[in-house]
Amino acid sequence: MTRIYLVRHAEAEGNLYRRAHGQYNGLLTKNGLAQAERLGDWFSRRPVDAVYASDLYRAVRTAEAVASVCRKPVRTDPALREVCLGEWEDRAWGGIIREHGNYMKWFDGEETGWTVRGAETVTEAGGRVAASLSRIAAAHSGQYVAVVSHGSVLREVLTRAAGLRVPHLDNASVSLAEWEDGALRVKFIGDNRHLGELSTHARQSWWRDGGKTDAELWFSPARLPEDAGPVMEYTRRTWETVYSTEDGFHGESAERAIWESAGTDPRYLQFAMEGEKRIGLLHMRDAGRLSVSDGHIALLCLDSEKRGAGLGAQLLGEAVSVARGRGKTGLSLRVFQKNAQALSFYKKMGFLVCGYERGLFGTLIQMRMNIEVPETFGRPARGAL
Repeated sequence: MTRIYLVRHAEAEGNLYRRAHGQYNGLLTKNGLAQAERLGDWFSRRPVDAVYASDLYRAVRTAEAVASVCRKPVRTDPALREVCLGEWEDRAWGGIIREHGNYMKWFDGEETGWTVRGAETVTEAGGRVAASLSRIAAAHSGQYVAVVSHGSVLREVLTRAAGLRVPHLDNASVSLAEWEDGALRVKFIGDNRHLGELSTHARQSWWRDGGKTDAELWFSPARLPEDAGPVMEYTRRTWETVYSTEDGFHGESAERAIWESAGTDPRYLQFAMEGEKRIGLLHMRDAGRLSVSDGHIALLCLDSEKRGAGLGAQLLGEAVSVARGRGKTGLSLRVFQKNAQALSFYKKMGFLVCGYERGLFGTLIQMRMNIEVPETFGRPARGAL
């Protein structure tokens, strides 16, 4: 008999930004790194003879936190990857819901006849992971193994083994199963008590049956010149909110910057949409003199009544997607020193202070966040069976 700890990776970009990250390769969030540390502490008090992970970075990084306390190498296996989401990869869930409102039935494996171009079904992916677990169990008979994989495929494997539909698993949660005579027996599912205040599920409600649904945004590129008015209104209003005055706001230079961004990449200038209503704006450009390898957030704003609901993370997720798609390795921005709410938000998201400069009304704080993903995806599996 082999005892297998089935671990969902710690909180990653897709979880925070509400994006469809199947086999799209992203980073752990700042909270996810803390979850991974907490997970390592949980495993430090338990026997582990081997550590395996999907070769997607979010799983590898989580597994490294476990392996470091167990003093074992991380063995990667591409067969442990999340379900491939085809043309949905790295799209905001809000856009997918808008176009395919019943997507969750397919994503939960309840609608097997519905397909997504380029994707595999959850059933197919669950079979792939089950086959990998069979090989791992055979190689470690009589031992304890930690396997770090992904939410949808682990849920499918556990559902098959338990004979009932398993709830959505929290990030960095642990399940235990025993493999014997070709069968997987579930001992416990989705233990997240070690996470405490770090729990991702504690801050979200989309996963609860019959619970309040979190707002899912989608993004619509601004069309110039017809959308120039609304874009300028967001820009002017944000200036006035930050500086408590319209003094110093130069409409002509702001409009030139808007046209330049839209001409560089249509996704550099997008409205944040909730349903059919505009609720915010994302304005980006190349970082230029700050860093040629970075994308720059010129403006990230929400309507006043939408602030404080966690939606800013979804705008940031779109910025990360755009910048990474253009080959950028970081995101930069400037924050007015007295804008405490913005400073708190960006620090929480993982931005670090990298400099200061003089602004019209006081000091502007330069901040940067790394978005480069270490190369693990697509490499030959290290120690794979």
